[in-house]
Amino acid sequence: MIDKNIYRIHYLHCKKIYVALEELNIPYDLHLVNIGKDEQFTPEFLKISPNNKIPAIVDQNPPPEFGEGHLSIFESAAILQYLADYKKGKGAPDLYPKNPRERVKVNEWLYWQIAGLGPMMGQLNHFSSKNIDYAKERYSKEVDRLFGVMNKRLGEYEYLAGDNYTIADIASYTWLLNDNKLKATDTPYQNIKAWIERISARPAVKKAIEAAKAK
Repeated sequence: MIDKNIYRIHYLHCKKIYVALEELNIPYDLHLVNIGKDEQFTPEFLKISPNNKIPAIVDQNPPPEFGEGHLSIFESAAILQYLADYKKGKGAPDLYPKNPRERVKVNEWLYWQIAGLGPMMGQLNHFSSKNIDYAKERYSKEVDRLFGVMNKRLGEYEYLAGDNYTIADIASYTWLLNDNKLKATDTPYQNIKAWIERISARPAVKKAIEAAKAK
């Protein structure tokens, strides 16, 4: 039996890619992987994602600099960087700036989510259903600490990497969208709450979230 929390974590990672694809105006075909039936362990999928995790993508028509043949990519941060760097559609926003100084800031907050916020929220979600007080307290305090870091940042800037919306925001947004603590009227993290509302109002984000719900 697979823990329901595993489904949730995989789903949150996948929603990042939905949002990026819609924001960047990239056409795509969706292929569902049923982790409840262990489809992530099939030889076919492991060729695409050797870590047997979703999301993963296959670009059938990568840019010329990648050589001939399709390109498969796993890990959500790597997918976000690739899509924003190489597959941006006509009229799409610049979600991964070319300016080196600005790009460093995007990378900082993108990796902050991948290495910190995501794993800590995942552990808290898992241990919240277990009778292990130490683990629940540990991860609850760490998530609150990370929320505090993010709330302070968003009190200084409109978005995580600065004044512009980027893949760093997308990476954290899908994890925080439905967090009960952040949705509360009296949440101590008002800057995060306002940031979520700004992103949620974006037409491409609305479309992506609805598309994800339907799957």
